[in-house]
Amino acid sequence: MPDPRLQARACAFVNLHHGRQLDLAGVCRHLEREGFSKHFWPERLEILAEMPRTPTGKIQKFVLRELAKGMVAQEKSATG
Repeated sequence: MPDPRLQARACAFVNLHHGRQLDLAGVCRHLEREGFSKHFWPERLEILAEMPRTPTGKIQKFVLRELAKGMVAQEKSATG
């Protein structure tokens, strides 16, 4: 996600199987157990109903980046 000071912050976009739940704390616990450096942990978790994909099935990362930019802009306008 865009950040004025750091240029970018990590955000995890996920979609879940029906009936499953996930929160950011759970993601961080999993990453810690797997030995990931905290530097790579996401600071935000966004659950999507569906990942944006190309006709061949690849995830459209540019769509996720635009979505993140829009969320940051919306938060800025809400906080004034």
